[in-house]
Amino acid sequence: MQYDCLIIGGGLAGLTCGIRCSSSGLRTAIISGGMNSLHFSSGSIDIAGYAKNGDIIKDPFDHLTRLIKEDMHHPYRKTGIKTIRKSIDFFTSEVEQEGLALKGNGGQNHFHLTNFGTMKPTYLSQESVFNEDIPDLLKSDKKIAILNFSGFRDYYPEQTLANLKDNPLFKDREIILGEISLPYYSGTNRNLHEFRSVDIARYFETEKYLPRIADEIIKASGDACAVSLPAFLGIRNFSHIRKKLEELTGRHIYEIPTLPPSILGLRIDNALKSSFMKYGGEYSSGDRVLSGTVKDHILQSVRTVNSGEMEITAKYFVLATGSFFSGGLTSEFDKIYEPVFNLKLNAENKRDRWYNNKFFGQRSHPFLSYGVETDKRLNPLSSAGKTMKNIFCAGSILSGYDPVKEGSGGGVAVSTGYCCAEKIIKELSK
Repeated sequence: MQYDCLIIGGGLAGLTCGIRCSSSGLRTAIISGGMNSLHFSSGSIDIAGYAKNGDIIKDPFDHLTRLIKEDMHHPYRKTGIKTIRKSIDFFTSEVEQEGLALKGNGGQNHFHLTNFGTMKPTYLSQESVFNEDIPDLLKSDKKIAILNFSGFRDYYPEQTLANLKDNPLFKDREIILGEISLPYYSGTNRNLHEFRSVDIARYFETEKYLPRIADEIIKASGDACAVSLPAFLGIRNFSHIRKKLEELTGRHIYEIPTLPPSILGLRIDNALKSSFMKYGGEYSSGDRVLSGTVKDHILQSVRTVNSGEMEITAKYFVLATGSFFSGGLTSEFDKIYEPVFNLKLNAENKRDRWYNNKFFGQRSHPFLSYGVETDKRLNPLSSAGKTMKNIFCAGSILSGYDPVKEGSGGGVAVSTGYCCAEKIIKELSK
């Protein structure tokens, strides 16, 4: 099998790269191990949420202008502001064509509510999380309601309420707690506690009991103007379902991300995969690259679990396998390494330097910034320090940034994935 571009990793970075390559006419394939990190995400896209001193960033692009001048190793320095903007516009346009609208705050960050009840800065969110009505709702003194479904154990509204009350925006706001039930529960032998967000989202997709659910929301929320629910108002037909519930209840419906699997993240995953395959991209799930054949610092081909002895060749490769969570980096007792090509890392091998003793301390854990070392073109270095010219790296496998401390994971994934694609397209056009 011969490709123009073979992408190893099917998460946010890999899919963004794949869509850009395939939309330009390149024969592109993605090899994915299976469930990606989007299934565990909030469903919002962060660009830059926090400064080094912990301050919340209001204007992320203003912050990035200073950041790339000060930090020569940051992935944003290697993509540049212009490419970051283009990548976000491209990403937003592609998912919107698949029915998923992402909303921003006029170039500035906005807040989304986590399932713990904390307010986190982000750049793009789904309509049920941020839209043109949200600023007015935050400024008003009208009651809001936090509701959960009876038996659903992956969300605790009491915790949301407790943390909201610590926020000055909601300190004096009257907040109603309540529970509603799903009519389907009465007709099943399954224990209520067995239902997960995906089960309930599929149930909502039927739209069968929406009027009855709307009645329960009205009763439980009293005279609240807005109602928050765990995020499972459908996986594909969510926009229509939310609008219908708002019409039936006369209340603004807000979705809060739940514990994995995240329905908000699943929606982005579905939209990206649909876009990729629409352009003719080939997506192979449940496979894993084992090794590659390298000659003169050029990767010739790779072999996967499913390909057996048959080698898969490509002109260019993109490594977007993620960090430790998804197996892009591997740690043993006394070392950290990149398991596919043994690329050079920016990482400490002494285990006691990987982390801080205080898990929730002010200082971040060093391992969060570990990753593959690349040049300014995002080409990685071999273990011998030689540039691998036809391999590019994208997303959280990159070193030089801390996605948690910075609130930059989504932005780095989208911009570096897009940047790698642009470089490959330019090279092949020659």
